Amino acid sequence: MIVIESVDHVGLTVSNLDRSIEFYRDLFDFDVLEKFGDTRQAFLRVGDIVIGLYEIEGYKNQKGTKNHLSFYIDEEDFDDAVEEINEKEIPIVFGPDNLRKGKSVVFLDPDGNQIELCYPRMA
Repeated sequence: MIVIESVDHVGLTVSNLDRSIEFYRDLFDFDVLEKFGDTRQAFLRVGDIVIGLYEIEGYKNQKGTKNHLSFYIDEEDFDDAVEEINEKEIPIVFGPDNLRKGKSVVFLDPDGNQIELCYPRMA
C-alpha cells in the first residue's frame, strides 16, 4: 500500500496561461509561486491550496464533464461569493442550490473548467 500524506497540488489544463493566472488571482487571491515561460506552466497558492496551470493551445474543457475543482467556503460567505460571481458575469452551470445539508454553486473558468464553491465540508 502507498501511504499518502497530503495532496501536493491539483493540475488544470488551460488555453491561455496569463489569462488563467489573472482569473484565479482576481477571484480567489492566489499568489504565483512559480511560472515557467518555456513550458507554459505555473503554480499558484492560496492558503494551503496549490494548483498547477498547464497551457495547451486551443484547450477547452469538454462540455458535460463532471471533472471539477471544489473549494469549501464558510456558510456566511456563500451568498457574497455567488453575488461576486454574478457581478463578474462568470457563467454558472449549477446552483446555487441546496446540497448535502448545505449549498453548492458550480461555475466555469475561462477554459470551461468547472469550479465548485460549497459548504459544509465533505469530511
